[in-house]
Amino acid sequence: MNVSKDAPTLVILAAGLGSRYGDIKQIAGIGPSHEWLLEYAIRDAIAAGFMQIVMVIREPLRDALQQRLTPHLQGRAALHFVAQTIDMIPDGCAVPAGRTKPLGTGHALWCCVPLLHGPFAVINADDYYGREAFQLLAGHFRQAAWPAMVGYRLDATLSSHGGVNRGVCRIDAEEHLVTVTEFIDIAVRDGALTGNAPDGTRTRLAPDTIVSLNCWGLLPDLLPELERGLREFLAHTGMKDEYFLPHAIATHLTMTHQKLSVLPTRDPWLGLTYSDDRARVASAMAALHRSGVYPTPLWSRE
Repeated sequence: MNVSKDAPTLVILAAGLGSRYGDIKQIAGIGPSHEWLLEYAIRDAIAAGFMQIVMVIREPLRDALQQRLTPHLQGRAALHFVAQTIDMIPDGCAVPAGRTKPLGTGHALWCCVPLLHGPFAVINADDYYGREAFQLLAGHFRQAAWPAMVGYRLDATLSSHGGVNRGVCRIDAEEHLVTVTEFIDIAVRDGALTGNAPDGTRTRLAPDTIVSLNCWGLLPDLLPELERGLREFLAHTGMKDEYFLPHAIATHLTMTHQKLSVLPTRDPWLGLTYSDDRARVASAMAALHRSGVYPTPLWSRE
């Protein structure tokens, strides 16, 4: 399938190990016909005008993903798989001997660079972002020459089964991102919504705080900085450090004095952080099918 370089690409980060979930959550059957969450993202992105899907995967998942997705995407969008391995690094770089831990989301995106020639979105495979997220990003790409992210209310992104980690955003009056601060173990405890700040302090957070869930709208001008940052990371990394995409984006914005728009969405977010989240997410997806947001099965040809 021929893809215009101006048409946006969707990059799906599907190589994570999901240690808290305890299973291969990228291909967990969630929808009424056992659809995966990443299938909803692909369908919604195609409907919004994305014409290329790039999936960053672990090699053991390739066959299952390819067999499931290729027939559905035939004639709808180009599909590519990129295996994230720790030996896929820039020339002249090295990783510590014996390291097996993946190098992080910034490295995952760097592995896709040969396929990225125009605007692109980046999402996690195990999150449901809602249809509006991709419509917002596609509209932004048509109108603006700077990056964006879709923002969600913090209180709509919690799990009832344990704490979650979120990028808490500070936004200026023009709805441009100022900073993203990673808080961990965010949960309602003793009647208060709190999380651990980077310095370890348990901090109260407002329910309507906008958070980043790694739903980014990016441009190719990020890619040289992404590699520069990866080279620097590899020069100093240990056995467990990771090169995170939000850090690479923040560095790029600082270096270029570029702004990044925050696009708030009204759609619900759903995600699989813990295995006990699965029943709630499946129930919510079933409700979306019943209300007509999605056909059953998902890939029905209307």
